[in-house]
Amino acid sequence: MPSIDTITQKVIAAIADAKRIPAESVSAEQSLTDLGFDSLDTISLLFNLEETFHVSIPEEEARLLRNVSDIVSGLRSLMAKAA
Repeated sequence: MPSIDTITQKVIAAIADAKRIPAESVSAEQSLTDLGFDSLDTISLLFNLEETFHVSIPEEEARLLRNVSDIVSGLRSLMAKAA
């Protein structure tokens, strides 16, 4: 199994923590809906990720985050812009 980078690990950990599920059960391909997130869960997760990564996720971009890999890519992009 390829190693997972730190951003992905932190996103998966935040998702697992939010839904109280094992991190091993979360994969990059899964949608937030598949993981049991409703709109309030998603907003809470995004606030948590903003704090964790010290970024601000614009509302337009937040609407496009549908699965785990979208979140990781979006955070990478925001962090690159902030650097």
